[in-house]
Amino acid sequence: MSERDQAAWAIQALKDLQTDGNHFTIDGIIKVIDDQQAEIESLRGSMEGQLWSPTSWHQDQQAQQQTKS
Repeated sequence: MSERDQAAWAIQALKDLQTDGNHFTIDGIIKVIDDQQAEIESLRGSMEGQLWSPTSWHQDQQAQQQTKS
């Protein structure tokens, strides 16, 4: 199960538990989960961009050659 699937499952489970007495708490928890998922996606995209960027790879290669010299 992917992280996104796990988050969706957790949100659905929380919605199933939601009552009039706890809806503010449940809504807050769901918002935290949504925010965390957005942050995870942003970080993943940033990391993938750095890892797979041709410019970044070229700069890393140049830096390695300079340290060998």
